[in-house]
Amino acid sequence: MNSSSKIIKQDLALINDKLLAVATRVEKFVPGIKEQLFNGGKKLRPSLLMLAYRVINSQKKSKYLKQAVDFAAVIEMLHNASLLHDDVIESAPLRRGKETLNSLFGNKKAVLAGDLLTAFSLTVLYGLENSKIVEKSLRIYAEAAKTLVEGEIEEVTGLFKTSITEQEYLKVITGKTAVLFMAACETGGVLAGAPAGKTGALKNFGRNLGVAFQIMDDILDYTATEKILGKPVASDLLEGKITLPVIYLLKSSKKNERAKIKGIITKIRKGKKEKADIACISSLLKKHSSLEKAYAKARGFVEKAKASLKNLPENDFKEALLKMAEFSIERNY
Repeated sequence: MNSSSKIIKQDLALINDKLLAVATRVEKFVPGIKEQLFNGGKKLRPSLLMLAYRVINSQKKSKYLKQAVDFAAVIEMLHNASLLHDDVIESAPLRRGKETLNSLFGNKKAVLAGDLLTAFSLTVLYGLENSKIVEKSLRIYAEAAKTLVEGEIEEVTGLFKTSITEQEYLKVITGKTAVLFMAACETGGVLAGAPAGKTGALKNFGRNLGVAFQIMDDILDYTATEKILGKPVASDLLEGKITLPVIYLLKSSKKNERAKIKGIITKIRKGKKEKADIACISSLLKKHSSLEKAYAKARGFVEKAKASLKNLPENDFKEALLKMAEFSIERNY
């Protein structure tokens, strides 16, 4: 393990302490919240914030390190709160192969758990130094929280919409997924004292990385096994989400095939979820290379993300960010 990996590992240990402290407070109201926060999550958003901070300010100890750790923990809590709400909206029985809180305790308690997690997370920000840097970081966080909810609303509004365009899809996933990647990277740069140009570069990196990551998630929904996904294959389609592979399929398929696809989606909307229909969609996705087209799009966003880092300092933390960009589309889960 190189020195940069050790430093980030130490940073994440501090973040986990923050998460555990809040989870312990919420646990007495909602048993299982600790499992939600620590059940195999990748901790990508807090890792991104700390890497963005360290790529600019690589010192082991520095002025705004505590604030960076605090914001990284808060962003991870906001992410997990959104997952709790997502599971309710989607009536999801599983997440990462484990029963969801809504399936264990009901929708009402799961929604309140998400609300409570968000409320308690804000206590982490109590007592932060009153400075322009911290104030700017708070604005980034507040804007990200607002955009995240807007993205979720747009996604729900567009369920089963077979006329959704690629641009509409990209707008939705930028709001519901990439926004926290952007906020993490931008906040890390701001707290490290980066000038506007470098902070903007980190924000662009986060945006493109987040979009690539979500496109890959949407591809894996059709290509990975249920064991790896921790949820049923094609669960996006079963929930009415028309993601990029299906958008490309609808665009390239023949008229009779397109009618068949739309018919299947209509059946799903009416509650008729048949394995044969999912097999038909999977076969058509393969026939028209729709998954490969979606992957090529994700690869393009990865290259944009990597290009954003061109003028940032050359150090191990930059290399770690570049590797994270590659990981976003080379993973199998």
